[in-house]
Amino acid sequence: MKGDEERLAALQSKIGLTVEGIEVGALNNGLIAIMKSASWLVRRLIKTEGDAFKIRVVDDFGNARLESNAPGNILLRLLKEHIPNGSRFNSLYKFEPYLDMAISRLIEFKLYPPPPLLQVSTASEVRKLMVHLNECVEQIRQEVKSKSFLATLNSYQRSSNKNYKELTEYVDALFERHARLLVLRIDLSYSKENSRTTQAQAKQDRQRLFENARSNKLFDDMVGYIWKLEHGPEKGFHYHMMFFFDGSKVREDITLAKRIGEYWTEVITKGRGLYYNCNAVKLTYASCGIGMIEHADAELRAGLCKAVFYLTKTDLYMKLQTKGRGMGKGLYPSPKGARGRPRAVIVV
Repeated sequence: MKGDEERLAALQSKIGLTVEGIEVGALNNGLIAIMKSASWLVRRLIKTEGDAFKIRVVDDFGNARLESNAPGNILLRLLKEHIPNGSRFNSLYKFEPYLDMAISRLIEFKLYPPPPLLQVSTASEVRKLMVHLNECVEQIRQEVKSKSFLATLNSYQRSSNKNYKELTEYVDALFERHARLLVLRIDLSYSKENSRTTQAQAKQDRQRLFENARSNKLFDDMVGYIWKLEHGPEKGFHYHMMFFFDGSKVREDITLAKRIGEYWTEVITKGRGLYYNCNAVKLTYASCGIGMIEHADAELRAGLCKAVFYLTKTDLYMKLQTKGRGMGKGLYPSPKGARGRPRAVIVV
C-alpha cells in the first residue's frame, strides 16, 4: 500500500495536478490521473474502520483542535484533490460510481467544494465538527453496500468494458480482411471563436463528414473508422478520430491525415474547424499504434490496442452525457474468401 501511495505522489508531482491548464473532458493525462487518484482514495476510505477524526484539548481555557486518524487522513487528501467543479462540467460529465457517490455525500455535508476546516476553537465547536465529519465518512462506507449502488457500479463497468471490447474486435475484423492497414489518428475540433459550437452542430458536422466520404475520392480506400466525442473548456465539443485505410492501396499517412484535416476545416466546417495530425508526431510516442501496420506485426498491433484503449479510458472515471451516442465505428468488413494462404495467428 505504501508503495502505491509513493508512486501516486510521484505521478502527481511529475505532472502537476492542478485544475489550471487541464483540458477538461479532452483526452488529457493530467485530468485522467486526477480522476484515478480521487477514485482510488474513495475506495481506500470505504475499507477503513473506526472514527475518522478525534479532538484534543490544547489549553486550560477549553480550546481544542481536530486531529485525524487514518480514515480522516484519506478524507483530507480527497478534499485536496483538484477535482474539476462547476455547473457546466457537472452538467456535461458524470463521475464513475465510487467518486460520484462520495462527491454527493460531500456536497450533502457541505464539504465540496472543501471549506476551511477549524484549526483551534472551543471544544464544543470542534466536537460538533468532529461528529459531522465522522458521520460523512460513515455514510460513504455504508452507501457502497447498498443494492442500488452495486447495481449502478455493475452497469457502469459493463458499459466501459463493452466499449473497449467492441472496438478491439472491430479492429481485429479489419485485419482479418486486410493484410495491412494504414491507421490515422486525427483530432477534429473548432477554433477558439467557435468553441461554443453546440453538440447538435458537432454531430451534424460529423455526419456530413462521413456522408461525404462515400463520394469523395479522398476516402476511396478507407475501410473503417472510430470516433469519440469529448468536450473541453477551450475547444468545446471535439472528436478524436481513427481512420483505417487499405494499406495495399495507400501510403503516406502524414499527408493523408493532413488532407483529411484540411477537408474538415475548409469544407465540412467552412473555416470554423481545426485539426491535429497525430501521425505527424507518431515517432514521439512511446508505443506507436498508428501509421502502416502489417497484420503479423505483433508490436504495432499491441500499440494500436493501446491507442484504442486511450480513446475509451476517460470513460473509466467519467462519462460525457451525450444526446445520443458519444462513440461510434464503421461497419464490419465483409468476410474474406477462403482462397489464399492462411495467415499466422497473432496474439496481442
